[in-house]
Formats: sequence, C-alpha cells, structure tokens
Amino acid sequence: MQTLDQLLNTVAKKIMNQVSLREAMSFALALLFAGLLCSCSKQAGTEVMDSDANGYLCLKCGAKLYTPRTVFIDPKCPKCQEDTLMRVTGYYCEEDKHLTIRPQRGDTKPIVCDICQSPLANAMRMPRENELKSWGAQKAP
Repeated sequence: MQTLDQLLNTVAKKIMNQVSLREAMSFALALLFAGLLCSCSKQAGTEVMDSDANGYLCLKCGAKLYTPRTVFIDPKCPKCQEDTLMRVTGYYCEEDKHLTIRPQRGDTKPIVCDICQSPLANAMRMPRENELKSWGAQKAP
C-alpha cells in the first residue's frame, strides 16, 4: 500500500512525462493549495475529543452530573458520598444521529445505540454541555 507522498510522487512523475512545464507547475500549485486547505481545519481526532464540559455518572446511585470544561470533581459522588463517580464519554450513532452516553470505564455492557441498538464501534465522541443536559445531567455543586 502506497503512502500519500509516494502516490503524489508517482502521479507527478507520470504528469511530468506527458505535459509541459507550465501545466505541471499549475498542477503542483493546485495540489499545494488543496493541501493548505486541508491542513487548516481541525483534525478529526482532536475535534471529537474536544468538549465544553465534563460529564459524570455515579455507578451506585445513578446521579448524572456535569461541570465546566476546566473543573473536575473527585470520585466521591456529591449525592451518595460513595467513591463511585465515573467520567462519561459519548458514542455517536450515524444512523439516527443520537449520542449514547456511558461511563468511560466500569460498565461491562456492550456499547450499542440507546435508540436503534446497533453496535457503536469507532464512534467515541466527548459529549458537550447541551448533550449532557439532554441526557439528564445536572450541574455539579
């Protein structure tokens, strides 16, 4: 399997053999411009891990809480005072556009969509404040 650089080099060599220098330079500038456009956007990996809030679920009493992005709370649940508070993450279902929110660890159930029950592999995304509120989370004291 060729890398993108190898593929571009192969294409460039073939083009250089078939077109004039002026046409090749125009093509190279177009590729450079396209590369600049692609590199200016956020990378998909960082975008899905970015959120404006932190979500929590107590594995003992079921309390759903959230805090602002810069505030983190201890594993002690403010409602039941047990050390069972876990951070949550979301799993996005492309089929029904729903975000299933689950604990990051401590939950052994398979990850499936809350609505359509389809498996959610490679669908992790950090929930935002409005999604945590929709899930039923209350702002932590």
